Amino acid sequence: MLGKYSSYILCLLISILVVTLYSSNFGPLSRLEWKIQDMMYSFRGSNSLSPDIVMVNIDDQSFKQFGQWPWNRDRIADLVAAVGAGHPKTIMLDILFDPDVRQDTAGYTSILAGQMSWTKNVVLPYEFSRAEFRSEKIATPKYLYNSSIQVNNELGILDENAALPSQKVFLPPEEMFQYSAGLGFKQIIYDGDRKIRRDPLVMFYEGYYYPSLTLRSAAHYLGVEPSNIKLVSGEYIVIGGRQVPIDKKSELFINYGKPGQSFMQLSAADVLNEKIAPDALKNKLALISVTAEMATDFCQTPVSPRLLASEKSANVIGNILQSNFIKRLDSSPGLDMLILFLLGAAFAFILPRITLLYRLIVLIVTLFVLANVNFILFNSLKILARPLYISLELVLLIFASPLLDEEFLQRLNFGGLKPQPQPRQFKHPKIVPEGRVINPPRRQTVKPSEKEIETIAVDKGAIKKSPESETIMNHASEQAATSASPLPTPLEHSPRYFEETEVSSPGEDRVPDEMRALAGMTPRSGGTPLFGTDGNQIKRLGRYEILSELGKGAMGTVYKGIDPAINRNVALKTIRLDFVQDPEELAELKERLSREARAAGKLSHPNIVTIYDVGNEGVLQYIAMEYLEGQTLENMIRRKVKFNYKIIAQMITQICGALDYAHAQGIVHRDIKPANIMVLNDYTIKVMDFGIARVDSSSMTRTGIAMGTPNYISPEQLQGKPVDRRTDIFSLGVVIYEMLVGRRPFRGENLTSLIYNIVNSEPDAPSAIDKSIPNIFDRVIAKALKKNPDERYQKAGEVVGGLADFIETFSAKRPTSV
Repeated sequence: MLGKYSSYILCLLISILVVTLYSSNFGPLSRLEWKIQDMMYSFRGSNSLSPDIVMVNIDDQSFKQFGQWPWNRDRIADLVAAVGAGHPKTIMLDILFDPDVRQDTAGYTSILAGQMSWTKNVVLPYEFSRAEFRSEKIATPKYLYNSSIQVNNELGILDENAALPSQKVFLPPEEMFQYSAGLGFKQIIYDGDRKIRRDPLVMFYEGYYYPSLTLRSAAHYLGVEPSNIKLVSGEYIVIGGRQVPIDKKSELFINYGKPGQSFMQLSAADVLNEKIAPDALKNKLALISVTAEMATDFCQTPVSPRLLASEKSANVIGNILQSNFIKRLDSSPGLDMLILFLLGAAFAFILPRITLLYRLIVLIVTLFVLANVNFILFNSLKILARPLYISLELVLLIFASPLLDEEFLQRLNFGGLKPQPQPRQFKHPKIVPEGRVINPPRRQTVKPSEKEIETIAVDKGAIKKSPESETIMNHASEQAATSASPLPTPLEHSPRYFEETEVSSPGEDRVPDEMRALAGMTPRSGGTPLFGTDGNQIKRLGRYEILSELGKGAMGTVYKGIDPAINRNVALKTIRLDFVQDPEELAELKERLSREARAAGKLSHPNIVTIYDVGNEGVLQYIAMEYLEGQTLENMIRRKVKFNYKIIAQMITQICGALDYAHAQGIVHRDIKPANIMVLNDYTIKVMDFGIARVDSSSMTRTGIAMGTPNYISPEQLQGKPVDRRTDIFSLGVVIYEMLVGRRPFRGENLTSLIYNIVNSEPDAPSAIDKSIPNIFDRVIAKALKKNPDERYQKAGEVVGGLADFIETFSAKRPTSV
């Protein structure tokens, strides 16, 4: 009876397997499905320029003529005036403006605000910090409330997940946004493969729903007030007589055009110099943004791994204005699973009734038709289907086709095969106390058991053996002379071949050279000498005189020096370049290091070490930076300083301020660790090595020099994925954890286990180690150490926001009388 229905059972099992993979959203298949969908964009032909949108780019040419970024706001006002002279309908000024005392006191903010009051069509962006859950508080923030939109609910409140929840907004200066034509938030949503396919259009804040910058700009261009924009939860947004399709989180699936071919792009330098055609901007939506290489953000998208963030926004606006949307057929999982089961049932009925040849023809033709239907749906009807799981079911049926013959299945009888003989197991020879081997097998290579291998340990370079293991190894050595595969050396199996990366005590350094190089420490032996072999000490670097040596690392030495021109003490960080043999690669590395150092030198923040100068001296590249009196956070942790939680919160706030500022300038640190955080005597924080870590992680690793401290590296760095500012947030989470409990969250006996733990393991909560630690730190660290960057804090300032309630408990209060 079983053989009669075996073909049906097999097809049913295949269908169940595919449905299980579909319903569980199996990671590898999900990523493969994204790649297949992304490929569909490459089959598109060239598209014409958008008739509505013009990108005005503050590019490298503009920097060359009008100075490096950031510009003063009076220069931006000049650009707004030049664009406004072209009579565009809407100007989307895609530049974030934070409160700036220098710009305000110099009058530059007022100049820009006055220019906006003249054009009357400038839409400004703002940022917000996301909340864990939606706040039920209702408030009407000044000016922002005027940008709120309608919802399809009489009570004005939709489902919890209908829009991005926020806990705080960061608006531009008041004198600017009071003259703006509208406000819109900026937020980026990543998929699991770190690509941007969706754009959030609505945010919830204190009882009201607010549009994104792209939605608000499109509405202004269409002449639609925010109060006339209506959100129909999980279905669409009504704007100007058109429906914008959204998912349950009010996100638009972006229909990307060809990179660099979809929009007219003008240089801001040409606009300021009046070199553009008179009608180039008339009745257009002008998108002003920074696109220079060193000052802009790039997005990884289905059409390009480095698409300008402003071009991503232009695609979203173009989708809305031209109703150019992609419809995704992934909103009915129940229907998809029913189709998979019906397909399996149909093939179970048809395939066993035809010969194997026709069986394969039917399945292959069906697979070919499915691919072509998917191509037609995407290119002609703008419908993005999900053919992967149907294709997987067809492929599995192709491989299972020979098994669908009834005679073959009866022959198999589902387990009726005769049991196969088990391979003969070789027993280890017996050991006698005298060390003789009883009845050793002839011409067999003896391999020690795991228990015997465990008795072999490496301790300070000496191998200790038990008598039994020595007999085994002696016998193995004799057999190895006649064997084609000799035994591995004991070091390859020793559980202590690699030690932990932490140093037990100042007097006992057990860190192997491989791990010391990764940790930025000086190897115990070997390596290229820094200044040659003559023993002469260096006295000058450029115009700087050397006073003393401050420390050494894998990259070079740090000196205390003095600038005789102005009698100023400086710290001189040297970077060895003698490991690079190729002259072209050496020149490229020097140029890249200088460029990164100059970029970091433009950072001006009270919590970032100032870089004064960069230069060359023989085989050394040196960077002159601010000299500080203090100690590194690493030294304090090693001395087991017990930090007050109030001090920890203040230090975190300063570090986050430095990171937020650097990230806003387009610079990611990539090597946040206690050794790069200087603590001054008044607990002022100075973050060091901005820009240098970027060179370490790319050019120098190509030459074989392993840079970076593995304990603080984020999972995406270890997996070779692109990194952004969320990488620094992960490293910051490790630093906070170490400050709280005195040890790092991820450890391992060797490099492999350490990397595995960082990528896969969840550390113990700090309060589980020390019950005196406030639970709020557990929540902050848990979110900062999320393996998926999308689940972490998206900005360093959000870490401070997570600690806001704790910080408020020790804010200054009025003293009470006794």
